[in-house]
Amino acid sequence: MVREPIVSGTFYPSNPKRLKSMLESFFGKEYVPNLSKLMPPTAVIVPHAGYIYSGETAAKAYKKVFQEGKANRAFLIGPNHTGLGSSVSVYEKGSWKTPLGSVDVDSEATKHIISRIKQPNDESAHLREHSLEVQLPFLQYILNNDFQIIPICLMDQSLSTARKLGGILKEIIQDGDLIVASTDMNHYENHEKTIEKDGKIIEAIKKLDLDTMYNAIRQYNISMCGYGAVATAISIGFKKVEIIEHTTSGEKSGDYHAVVGYLSGVLSELT
Repeated sequence: MVREPIVSGTFYPSNPKRLKSMLESFFGKEYVPNLSKLMPPTAVIVPHAGYIYSGETAAKAYKKVFQEGKANRAFLIGPNHTGLGSSVSVYEKGSWKTPLGSVDVDSEATKHIISRIKQPNDESAHLREHSLEVQLPFLQYILNNDFQIIPICLMDQSLSTARKLGGILKEIIQDGDLIVASTDMNHYENHEKTIEKDGKIIEAIKKLDLDTMYNAIRQYNISMCGYGAVATAISIGFKKVEIIEHTTSGEKSGDYHAVVGYLSGVLSELT
């Protein structure tokens, strides 16, 4: 089974040379990752919009973590925008394709996760979902295709589900594992309001306080789309947070009236 790209040519270039050139502009020509050792278990919080809007913000998180070592596996966790598939949908086996080549799914890991979730698994959630696909070229740019992925799409983003999934992942996390929590922040309000609302989420993330994060989302009507992915990453047990960048689409488009917030950060030091 090959999962073909569905936002190649829209969210990012479909031409491999153009895609590599764009990624090089994000990372910088002089950037040299540390591929001499495996990174300790680490998580990134990264946006998933079109690269012209959020690519630089995402690359800053990836740039940071790959200074610590290389990844053998990437657990890709993101929200379900389509309503297809099961409440927690794990892509079990096969490979995912982008203009930069194909990456294999770690079927041993996915089978373990599916067995521990103890719910029906419907992979159709992944067929039209962009939040995980857009992360792959960043990883391929650094690692080529020498890593495996574990794609997890969340329709159920409740705190209880995130904590359960985080606990399941902690059972199998090891050196060389990167958790990718894919989320955009507040949507389609003006720049100032989005910065204000996102700030409440960021403060909760800094404190690793999921109850406060979920309460803020409800109380202030914050339309962060991948809060369950972030909660899952935090629930694994990281104790250090570094916020790298918080921006909005207005800073790229020039339209500050209806923006989307973008956040990049790193979680490290697994307890």
